Amino acid sequence: MTTVLIIEDEPLLQDLITYALENDGYQIINITTGTEGLAAAQAEPSPDVIILDVQLPGMDGFEIGRILQGEARTANIPIIFLTARTAMKDKLTGFNLGGIDYLTKPFDVAELRARVKATLHRVKIEQDKVRLDLEQYKSSLAQNTSYELLTPLSKVLSALDVLSRDSTQNNPEQLQRMIEVARSGANELHWLIEDLLLTNKLAHEEVKPLLHQKVDLAQAIHLIIEQTTMKYRSENFVFQVKVPEGCAISMHRKHLYHVLHHLLDNACKFSKLSADGGQIKLTVEPLEHGGVEIIIVDKGVGIPSELQEKVFEKYYQPDMSLTRKYEGMGLGLYISRTIAQAYKGDVTLKSQLRVGTTCCFTIPEVG
Repeated sequence: MTTVLIIEDEPLLQDLITYALENDGYQIINITTGTEGLAAAQAEPSPDVIILDVQLPGMDGFEIGRILQGEARTANIPIIFLTARTAMKDKLTGFNLGGIDYLTKPFDVAELRARVKATLHRVKIEQDKVRLDLEQYKSSLAQNTSYELLTPLSKVLSALDVLSRDSTQNNPEQLQRMIEVARSGANELHWLIEDLLLTNKLAHEEVKPLLHQKVDLAQAIHLIIEQTTMKYRSENFVFQVKVPEGCAISMHRKHLYHVLHHLLDNACKFSKLSADGGQIKLTVEPLEHGGVEIIIVDKGVGIPSELQEKVFEKYYQPDMSLTRKYEGMGLGLYISRTIAQAYKGDVTLKSQLRVGTTCCFTIPEVG
């Protein structure tokens, strides 16, 4: 049953509103003071709509609206303000504090009934739209995730199928090639599953830089480039790497691998669509006050200026129809920036369409 919370200190008006709305089938909760009204609005389950007098003993209606707007659980409860104030600034204050409607006393109770009904109808339409959008998003995400998992799995299965035949027994080159294909597919599956697990931890703020390790950057970069080259073997990418001798970074090794993997994978993913995208540069430069900046430059298709911050959002894809063209689940840059910021660093990018992208990963020295 739909619940209407009435916070009104005039007994006669409260009775009139209650009688009218009960006849419409609503469950009514009556409160006469601001403090008690706020407590009732914050209680579980939340009311479906609040009829709120502005001038109340204990706490006025605008203050109640301000508090409810500041809390995620109550911010979307529709409020119909009741007041004798007629000034436009008071009405604007009400709307800015979550008021979905505003009635000036005296008013016709029939009008209030109509406005309550219209408000609830509007809320239902919005909720249905959000629910539909969420279902469509979940469906697209499930389809995308399934595709991303099936693609590397098919590599592993195809390689194993070839290895199971006698044709590879006397052909060492083909045998080695199939082993590399299987390894590449297994590595891709590993990263996809790690991404999904890590994204869940990031959502619950469980990823913290509790363990700092001195990691040799040259070795870490070499390992990730080797895996990336294996994945994009058919593209014949050339990696130009410049790392100062003995350069190390202070962070958890696994977190460093995650960031490097995604930044290099992105560079390859967008470069393979460009005729000039065969060369990727990676440079490590020490920061003035300690730490390093890792700069990755590609000559790929580039990213439109209006999307250069949105690409860091979790699961962001410019268009799900483009997902298959560009691949990925929209997690790489989100994960990379979140990890970097956990270490007081950052991941930023500058890009120009049909020219390429420069991505900078900075990690300061641990204090």
